Amino acid sequence: MRSSRRIALVLTGALTLSGYVWQAGDPRLTNRLDRDTRVAVDAIIDAARKAGVPTEPLVDRALEGASKRATGRMIIAVVRSWADDLQRARQALGPGSPDAEVVAGAHALRSGVRVQELERLRVAKSGVRYAMALDVMNYLVNRGVPPDTISPVIVNLVLAAATDDQFAKLRQDVERDISGGMAGSTAATLRGQGLVRQIADAAAAANGGAPGSALPSVRGTTRVGDPTLNPTAVGAVQGSNTVSGAGDAPAAPRGKPKKRP
Repeated sequence: MRSSRRIALVLTGALTLSGYVWQAGDPRLTNRLDRDTRVAVDAIIDAARKAGVPTEPLVDRALEGASKRATGRMIIAVVRSWADDLQRARQALGPGSPDAEVVAGAHALRSGVRVQELERLRVAKSGVRYAMALDVMNYLVNRGVPPDTISPVIVNLVLAAATDDQFAKLRQDVERDISGGMAGSTAATLRGQGLVRQIADAAAAANGGAPGSALPSVRGTTRVGDPTLNPTAVGAVQGSNTVSGAGDAPAAPRGKPKKRP
């Protein structure tokens, strides 16, 4: 008996010194999955963890499959698919992105949003957190807004520095419009444009400008706004040929009377 115990201790010490560490996997899966399925799922989760990918969604998907009495093969396929999408989201958003953003990005990809749109967020606003923006994007896609419509709307709002509260308000407004019978693409586009204009007007007012004097572009610069939104700016452009009517005569030089037809 003592000899067997001594051998076990020696083997344990040897494994520890060699750097071998055995991990049993997530205990929540132990009694929910059959052995073969659990081993396969544990391997996927372990690989995801080593790659720096959030693993909690993978455990959730496995438990969900078990609750729905899905086959082991189906559970493994779903968990592997989610691991792939989480990895794609991590690569698109950057290694420094919080887990919440990576998970939201994976949801967006699975809803049909292109990986290029996630990359635009990272390039456009490095260091800015946009988990809420991704959540709203995913939510509105599931409400019927086409991914190709909502993606640029969300990206432009991130570029305009929209707050989480403003994104939440956008979601509510678009959902109300859809419930009222408006097409999802129309509602998202109009509401998004209105919010961008609102943010630009607030920024202009804070900087001493007049509302409507400038609108943000997707490249981070400004462009001349609609003169009708800023009455004080109309007089400055009335003499321009680009805004004057076709029948208007050019301004006469100072000191000389204007010729009449």
